[in-house]
Amino acid sequence: MAALAAFIAVPAAAALDMTPVSFDAGYAPLFGDDNLVRSPDGRSVTLKLDRNTGSGFVSKAAYRHGFFSASIKLPGDYTAGVVVAFYLSNWDEHPKNHDELDFELLGNRRGHGWHVQTNMYGNGSTARGREERYLLPLLDTTAHRYAIAWTPNNVVFYLDGVPIREVVRVPSIGGDFPSKPMSVYATIWDGSNWATDGGKYKVDYAYAPFAAQFSDLVLSGCGASGADECQVDLLTHDVAVMAPAKRAAMREFRERYLTYTACRDRVRYKTTVFPECDDLADGASTFHEWGESKMKKARRRSSSPLQYSSRMQ
Repeated sequence: MAALAAFIAVPAAAALDMTPVSFDAGYAPLFGDDNLVRSPDGRSVTLKLDRNTGSGFVSKAAYRHGFFSASIKLPGDYTAGVVVAFYLSNWDEHPKNHDELDFELLGNRRGHGWHVQTNMYGNGSTARGREERYLLPLLDTTAHRYAIAWTPNNVVFYLDGVPIREVVRVPSIGGDFPSKPMSVYATIWDGSNWATDGGKYKVDYAYAPFAAQFSDLVLSGCGASGADECQVDLLTHDVAVMAPAKRAAMREFRERYLTYTACRDRVRYKTTVFPECDDLADGASTFHEWGESKMKKARRRSSSPLQYSSRMQ
């Protein structure tokens, strides 16, 4: 831990390669056949959902830690029940004890904004899912950047360069923190049974096909062996170091847009305490016992309210 603290104290390094890769250089189709459409220049890909199937792609390599991002343009109009996901997982290699880090973007009725859900699993800890949901603070459906920084010490989720959530690897988190190599995935699929208001509103295929465009694909990861030099470069990079300005931006985002957190869900998790949740007493009265905020209401949002500018952009 002392060596780690020394790493973090070093000014942010720029050794990580944040250059976007072409689709074929970094990814391969996962499912969906013709519902996965490459752009003519190979720099972006569109995933479609219709009555027959969704679609998805997966990285050609697995990584042990790194920085992974994509600009995603979401479908417009009526999108209830639609789920667009950008995530890391090793379920294919470890179906009984998999790790996972998720961005799940949840569609909505016409006139209602998309929601963002983040989650983390380690060693198959699905019974202790660490979901959080946020109102997407964006009025339009132009492309916005979603990123995950995964290090040996923390996980940081970013939206347009703003950190919106950090999970710190405290000692008592144990095996719940992802530690095995993971691949990077992107998918679109029908989540009618849960995605919008708990399944109240379903996918309406009269509005199909639903199309999500992925571009600016960054795969800046350490190989599955987890080479030390790569780990040091990652730990000392701006994407992993939570400086005071970043923490302030994250706190502001969460105060404005957080609508649910497992940290405050005493209905589902009863006496379970997540060791990384160190703010239960702070503002706990503003959340219902089932983890939803008493304060957040759907409202019109600006197209670019996010202020923090990081070196990842």
